[in-house]
Amino acid sequence: MRDLIRNKRGLWYATPAGSTPILDEYGNDTLEVEAVFSSPLYLRANVSANAGQEAVEVFGSQTEYSRTVSIAGNECVLTEGCRVWFNKEPNAAGDDNNYVVAKVADSKNGFLVALREVTPHG
Repeated sequence: MRDLIRNKRGLWYATPAGSTPILDEYGNDTLEVEAVFSSPLYLRANVSANAGQEAVEVFGSQTEYSRTVSIAGNECVLTEGCRVWFNKEPNAAGDDNNYVVAKVADSKNGFLVALREVTPHG
Protein backbone atom coordinates (compact mmCIF):
# COMPACT_ATOMS: atom_id res chain seq x y z
CA MET A 1 0.00 0.00 0.00
CA ARG A 2 2.79 2.45 0.73
CA ASP A 3 4.12 2.40 -2.85
CA LEU A 4 0.95 3.65 -4.52
CA ILE A 5 1.58 5.85 -7.55
CA ARG A 6 -0.20 8.81 -5.91
CA ASN A 7 2.22 8.61 -2.94
CA LYS A 8 5.35 8.83 -5.09
CA ARG A 9 7.32 12.07 -5.24
CA GLY A 10 10.00 13.16 -7.66
CA LEU A 11 13.69 13.35 -6.87
CA TRP A 12 16.95 13.55 -8.82
CA TYR A 13 19.99 11.34 -8.16
CA ALA A 14 23.55 10.95 -9.44
CA THR A 15 25.55 7.76 -8.91
CA PRO A 16 29.30 7.62 -8.20
CA ALA A 17 31.18 7.05 -11.46
CA GLY A 18 34.75 6.75 -10.20
CA SER A 19 37.35 9.33 -9.26
CA THR A 20 39.96 11.57 -10.83
CA PRO A 21 43.34 12.58 -9.37
CA ILE A 22 43.72 16.15 -8.10
CA LEU A 23 46.68 17.95 -9.65
CA ASP A 24 48.51 21.01 -8.30
CA GLU A 25 49.17 24.19 -10.32
CA TYR A 26 52.22 22.54 -11.96
CA GLY A 27 50.38 19.40 -13.03
CA ASN A 28 51.86 17.19 -10.32
CA ASP A 29 49.71 14.55 -8.65
CA THR A 30 48.77 15.56 -5.08
CA LEU A 31 47.83 11.94 -4.20
CA GLU A 32 44.27 13.13 -3.49
CA VAL A 33 41.25 12.13 -5.55
CA GLU A 34 37.97 13.84 -6.40
CA ALA A 35 34.77 11.83 -6.78
CA VAL A 36 33.10 11.89 -10.20
CA PHE A 37 29.32 11.47 -10.49
CA SER A 38 26.99 10.60 -13.37
CA SER A 39 24.58 13.14 -14.81
CA PRO A 40 21.50 13.59 -12.57
CA LEU A 41 18.59 11.25 -13.38
CA TYR A 42 14.93 11.59 -12.37
CA LEU A 43 13.18 9.05 -10.13
CA ARG A 44 9.72 8.83 -8.59
CA ALA A 45 9.57 7.02 -5.25
CA ASN A 46 7.88 7.14 -1.87
CA VAL A 47 9.83 9.65 0.26
CA SER A 48 9.08 9.90 3.98
CA ALA A 49 8.33 13.16 5.74
CA ASN A 50 11.09 12.44 8.27
CA ALA A 51 12.87 9.50 9.89
CA GLY A 52 10.36 7.35 11.73
CA GLN A 53 10.76 4.69 14.39
CA GLU A 54 10.25 1.83 11.90
CA ALA A 55 13.16 3.04 9.78
CA VAL A 56 15.42 3.42 12.83
CA GLU A 57 15.10 -0.29 13.54
CA VAL A 58 15.97 -1.18 9.95
CA PHE A 59 19.19 0.86 9.79
CA GLY A 60 20.20 0.76 13.44
CA SER A 61 20.40 3.54 15.96
CA GLN A 62 23.87 4.76 14.90
CA THR A 63 22.97 5.75 11.31
CA GLU A 64 22.26 9.46 10.99
CA TYR A 65 19.68 10.29 8.35
CA SER A 66 16.82 12.67 7.70
CA ARG A 67 14.45 10.86 5.33
CA THR A 68 13.80 7.42 3.92
CA VAL A 69 12.93 6.43 0.37
CA SER A 70 10.90 3.28 -0.32
CA ILE A 71 11.47 1.61 -3.69
CA ALA A 72 9.34 -1.39 -4.69
CA GLY A 73 10.74 -4.12 -6.91
CA ASN A 74 13.90 -6.16 -7.16
CA GLU A 75 16.30 -3.51 -8.47
CA CYS A 76 17.44 -0.36 -6.68
CA VAL A 77 19.21 2.39 -8.63
CA LEU A 78 20.30 4.21 -5.46
CA THR A 79 23.55 3.09 -3.83
CA GLU A 80 25.49 4.36 -0.83
CA GLY A 81 27.19 7.65 -1.67
CA CYS A 82 24.71 8.75 -4.37
CA ARG A 83 23.92 12.45 -4.50
CA VAL A 84 20.19 13.23 -4.20
CA TRP A 85 18.18 16.38 -4.94
CA PHE A 86 14.77 16.39 -3.26
CA ASN A 87 12.36 19.34 -3.60
CA LYS A 88 14.86 21.08 -5.89
CA GLU A 89 16.36 20.73 -9.37
CA PRO A 90 20.08 20.06 -9.83
CA ASN A 91 22.23 22.88 -11.24
CA ALA A 92 24.34 22.48 -14.40
CA ALA A 93 27.43 21.44 -12.42
CA GLY A 94 25.43 18.92 -10.35
CA ASP A 95 27.15 19.85 -7.09
CA ASP A 96 24.24 21.47 -5.22
CA ASN A 97 22.66 18.28 -3.85
CA ASN A 98 20.78 18.52 -0.57
CA TYR A 99 20.92 14.80 0.40
CA VAL A 100 23.30 11.88 0.12
CA VAL A 101 22.43 8.17 0.41
CA ALA A 102 23.62 6.91 3.81
CA LYS A 103 22.40 3.28 3.76
CA VAL A 104 20.39 0.88 1.61
CA ALA A 105 18.39 -1.99 3.14
CA ASP A 106 16.82 -4.64 0.95
CA SER A 107 13.88 -6.93 1.61
CA LYS A 108 11.85 -9.46 -0.32
CA ASN A 109 9.52 -6.82 -1.77
CA GLY A 110 11.76 -3.79 -2.23
CA PHE A 111 14.36 -1.45 -0.81
CA LEU A 112 14.47 1.16 1.92
CA VAL A 113 17.06 3.91 1.43
CA ALA A 114 18.25 6.27 4.20
CA LEU A 115 19.02 9.85 3.07
CA ARG A 116 21.29 12.13 5.11
CA GLU A 117 20.82 15.89 4.68
CA VAL A 118 23.89 17.76 3.41
CA THR A 119 24.75 21.22 4.73
CA PRO A 120 25.29 23.92 2.08
CA HIS A 121 28.87 24.52 0.93
CA GLY A 122 29.39 28.05 1.81
